[in-house]
Amino acid sequence: MKHFLYFLLFTWSTLSLSQDISDQKAIERTLNHYIDAFYKGDTTALKKALRPRLYKFGYWKNKDTNKYEYYAKMNYEDAMAFVQKMKDDGRTRDENEIRDVEVLDIGNHIASAKVTAVWGIDYMTLSKDDGQWLIEQVIWEGPYQKAYVQKPATYYLIRHAEKDMSDKSNRNPRLTETGLARAANWAKILETVEFDMVYSTDYYRTKETAAPIAKGNNLNVTIYDPRNLNIDDFIKETNGKTVLIVGHSNTTPALANDFLRDKKYSQIPEDIHGNLYIINLDKDNLTSTLLSLD
Repeated sequence: MKHFLYFLLFTWSTLSLSQDISDQKAIERTLNHYIDAFYKGDTTALKKALRPRLYKFGYWKNKDTNKYEYYAKMNYEDAMAFVQKMKDDGRTRDENEIRDVEVLDIGNHIASAKVTAVWGIDYMTLSKDDGQWLIEQVIWEGPYQKAYVQKPATYYLIRHAEKDMSDKSNRNPRLTETGLARAANWAKILETVEFDMVYSTDYYRTKETAAPIAKGNNLNVTIYDPRNLNIDDFIKETNGKTVLIVGHSNTTPALANDFLRDKKYSQIPEDIHGNLYIINLDKDNLTSTLLSLD
């Protein structure tokens, strides 16, 4: 009796696993029909992918506002007309373009899946009737964006050197002789660092502080405005780079705090010009060091 029960259990497990594999392949086939339809303008493939009661809608990122906006819904007839028009207009795509199908979960008669294609990402639900898996609902967002991977990056943040304060009405003074000497000394202190980029605010005192380091690395100084700096965009733009950023007594520690997502550093006293903030960033770790070189 015991052996018979083991046999039944083994048989049931084998059949269940076999059915799961069969469903998985059937769903993947449906998802590929879906991609083929929108890549090739193939209404026949689309009929093999969609239920007539389809409901589809999504969000498209507006390149002007950089915000996602609701995009018009699409039913089965709309989808068919859209794909047919693609073919009529010759707007087909290479079938080997971005294509990834992932079955997320499978029930007895329902399943969920994810499709990544040239237009973006689609999450969808499917149902099985008469042994056939077809797509019921789709919610999507676009356009397609490559997955962001944070590479190790290091940021060196300093304040400008001593400025000429003889004319109180001058809002854009140059460095004093002492300040120019400090700028040259910064270049010596950091001469072993191979910078990929050098940033400065658009003032004489910051640009003159950055200039010797930029020259030593054969780089141009890139101007930035700390008031309009989006830290997430900046991190992506400088991903994997070693970067010098020259700012002011208030903006330099504030920028360090933006990297850290924490109010760790306070404003630099007016008579201090030798603070060096070092931010190390990678996908698993974020560290900061403050050195005082006055």
